[in-house]
Amino acid sequence: EVSFSAQATGTRVTARTPRESTGRPELTEAAIVVSGGRGVNGAENFHLIESLADSLGAAVGASRAAVDAGWYPHSSQVGQTGKSVSPQLYIASGISGAIQHRAGMQTSKTIVAINKDAEAPIFDLVDYGVVGDLFQVVPQLTEEINTRKG
Repeated sequence: EVSFSAQATGTRVTARTPRESTGRPELTEAAIVVSGGRGVNGAENFHLIESLADSLGAAVGASRAAVDAGWYPHSSQVGQTGKSVSPQLYIASGISGAIQHRAGMQTSKTIVAINKDAEAPIFDLVDYGVVGDLFQVVPQLTEEINTRKG
């Protein structure tokens, strides 16, 4: 139930939408975060990021570019104008590494980046970098993790 003070005369509730449970950990509480960016090339491809996250029991994040394009919900945005995360493992897929994004994830213990641009600024920050097409790397990584889990 939401109540407003007498000074809030122009305020009203127009709709309520319950937050859907994804079964994934909360972004800011997760030990592992897998994020996707502009390189994902559309909302229809975010299933690759979600599958990798699910194989690791991770939360899903997104860059501002992906959120602004409408590919993923704003509640999953990592960065200066989104949420700050500090997981044990942060995997950035298709994220260039703009300073605004880095501000939200640079305190992660181990950072892995997957990007086809070897000159992407994200590689200046990472512990491990994979220069490759995320559309090839991420499915192989997900498959290998699932195989090792049994």
